[in-house]
Amino acid sequence: MGGRASFGLGTRAGVLVTLAGLSAIAFLVLAPALAAGFEYDDRADVLDNPASRPESFLAALGETNRPLVKATYALQRLATGDAPRPFHALNLVLHVAMTLAVFFLLRRVVDSSDAPHRDLAAWLATALWALHPAAVEAVAPVVGRSTLLSSLLALCALLLVTAPAPPARRAALGAGALACGAALARETALVLPALGLVWQATLGGGESRRDALRRQLPILAGTSAAALAIALSSRHRELVEFSLRERSPLAALRGNLRAIAELFALWLAPARVSVDPPQPADLPWTATGTIVPAALLLAAAVLVVALRRRRPRAAFAVGWTLLALAPSNSILWRLDPVAPRALYLASIGLVALVALAVIALAGRLAAAPRPKWQRAAVATAIVALLAWPLAVEAREARRRAALWAEPAALWADAAAKAPDRARPWLNLGVELMIAGRLDAAEAALARAAQIDPRNSNAHCALAALRVRLAAEGRVERRAL
Repeated sequence: MGGRASFGLGTRAGVLVTLAGLSAIAFLVLAPALAAGFEYDDRADVLDNPASRPESFLAALGETNRPLVKATYALQRLATGDAPRPFHALNLVLHVAMTLAVFFLLRRVVDSSDAPHRDLAAWLATALWALHPAAVEAVAPVVGRSTLLSSLLALCALLLVTAPAPPARRAALGAGALACGAALARETALVLPALGLVWQATLGGGESRRDALRRQLPILAGTSAAALAIALSSRHRELVEFSLRERSPLAALRGNLRAIAELFALWLAPARVSVDPPQPADLPWTATGTIVPAALLLAAAVLVVALRRRRPRAAFAVGWTLLALAPSNSILWRLDPVAPRALYLASIGLVALVALAVIALAGRLAAAPRPKWQRAAVATAIVALLAWPLAVEAREARRRAALWAEPAALWADAAAKAPDRARPWLNLGVELMIAGRLDAAEAALARAAQIDPRNSNAHCALAALRVRLAAEGRVERRAL
């Protein structure tokens, strides 16, 4: 499976410097999120959920989803209480660990004996992944831990089974346990066997069926055990039933095609990332907005098959992206299909394409009959060209991380990016009311009620606010 790639990284000092640099960048850029409190869904999932309390975790285990994540909440509350900073700190540590895992995976994808600058390409691509503002949406809210933990465990399992030699017994057992844990942290990790298969089909190096099976079985066994536990969970059944009531699988697929297009747009335009981005309209199959994304995704799938032998690394990157999005954006409908967190695992394939492009450019540069100073100048230009979007990403990611520490600013940002969506205005109004900015809160809540006249929460909050304003003598009491 990894037979064609030597995994040498040079000297031990070089390895440590590379990993330390990535860790420091990921930590420092996203560090402002440490100042956040329990925001958005955090209170319901962390503080108010019986499965997240040490004293009731075991009793609630059969009625909760993502039990491994709830176990981390319960253990943290037992060790550090309900202070939010330790929860955010662990999220940030998980992201740093995931950054290192992404680097090792990308290094394994792009590595070959004749690939110049492969380490630099993998480093730059990993930094682009780690600092994308979409990653902040997984790191900053405590509930993003399900994405962080699941992705990290899944990647570690893949790294074990994609080593140059098929995994020995201990490594196979470890990969199976990690795969099981990944799915118990977030059910979307059940796609892990498919990710392993796309690696086998593209980068497997023509191994025998026996060796290929030795690589696939641990992951398949681990995810199968997790799938059984998930199927027995009443909470998961409720969620699936809710999804099917909202939309049929075919209607969900139609909507998710547009959602995937919106997710790619968010990845290409980091400044558009929001805690509550605009959601796709429900269009018919014959609409251009449905046909175009469907045609592009079908073309991408065909491309994976067509490139499997001639360009296996590119085929792997495209296949990874499509498969990683499938669990959250296919035949099951979610109320928020355009969730930036879905890009956390999927965008590894996108940055892998960036790394491959860098290597291709470096290869052409090395082969061109130019003076050394010209090759050096072009190489510097390539690095600068990538350094610019990296700097832009880092600035935007740090800004977004800081927004999570200021709830009113976070929802003002969301309302500005989705002015015709009621929920950002509603949440902005509530946060402004908590902050004592009552006049601004009234305007935001009135806007939410205007956008969605059937939103009872907006009307109730607006009525309560106007009663408070009237009681303080700031406005005349009026019909509510």
